[in-house]
Amino acid sequence: MKIPRGPIKAGDCSPPAPTGKWEIADKDLLAAVGLFVLAWSSLESAIEAGIYKQTGLTPLDSSIITAGLGFKSRSLILSSLLNRNSEKNARAIAIIKKMQKVSDRNDILHGVTGGAKHGIWFNRRKTNFKFTSKFENYDTKRLLTLSLQCNKLAENLLKELKISKNEYVHFHQEVHNKANNL
Repeated sequence: MKIPRGPIKAGDCSPPAPTGKWEIADKDLLAAVGLFVLAWSSLESAIEAGIYKQTGLTPLDSSIITAGLGFKSRSLILSSLLNRNSEKNARAIAIIKKMQKVSDRNDILHGVTGGAKHGIWFNRRKTNFKFTSKFENYDTKRLLTLSLQCNKLAENLLKELKISKNEYVHFHQEVHNKANNL
């Protein structure tokens, strides 16, 4: 393959990658990225607690099984468990499907980044039969909106699975304590 040299002419490729002065983002934007990471973690924790409740295993055994799995595998396992009684669990299954559609997670946690004071971008790269690359721009408002969306999805899933706050906390505390022989 010949590597092009010289200036790129109009129509030769998709819009170029962002260029210019990169700056460290302001504190509000950085805090919003952190809040999204925490919100996503609560979403994954809700799925793990759901797997625990659906399998009837001990908290430690359930966590051992799911520990090395990514979000996609965990969400598919919980969906499969819930589909054993799909009518009863229809709303919980629908919530998991909404969770699976939050593609921003891969951008933020795995994408190549760049940014300026009030905005940050992540490279949404996919390989669905063809490699694609698209820059997604995020500002504080978009990140906070995503964080609220993830928190609400986690909260709604726990509610649909009838997992109380006390059960949720107990599950995570017991896993930690048993894993560390406390």
